[in-house]
Amino acid sequence: MSDILIRGRGAIAGIAKGEALISEKTIIGWGGIDIYTGIIVEQGHPLEGHCLKDKILILDGSRGSNGWSLFFHAAQISGVGPAGLIFPTLDSRTAVTAAVLNVPLVTDIRENVFQRISLGDMVTLDGTRGTITVKKEKDTP
Repeated sequence: MSDILIRGRGAIAGIAKGEALISEKTIIGWGGIDIYTGIIVEQGHPLEGHCLKDKILILDGSRGSNGWSLFFHAAQISGVGPAGLIFPTLDSRTAVTAAVLNVPLVTDIRENVFQRISLGDMVTLDGTRGTITVKKEKDTP
């Protein structure tokens, strides 16, 4: 299977590689992640039990207060933060999170990444060029 190339706008330069940790349902900041382990603990969330560490975090936005970024930053300080970020569009909380984490970020994506990328796919994002390359976890018929 060939790689999938998705284009957006690079907002924070650099290259990050890792497994896709993707959900259209965003994670709540306060109490949504364990800042010491990076594990998503929000009960009932589709990613509950998954770990942020070294993943490419792909969310459709943020949820909660303006302190949303603090929990991701605390996880990063604990050594369990994401390697890179993909936000199809930025809101105030996702923009601050990206700035605080200072990991590669691609945003302003016109196509639906949630239809093109699946949990566990290998993703390389280039925050300088604004490109996302996806190697599918499994071949699809």
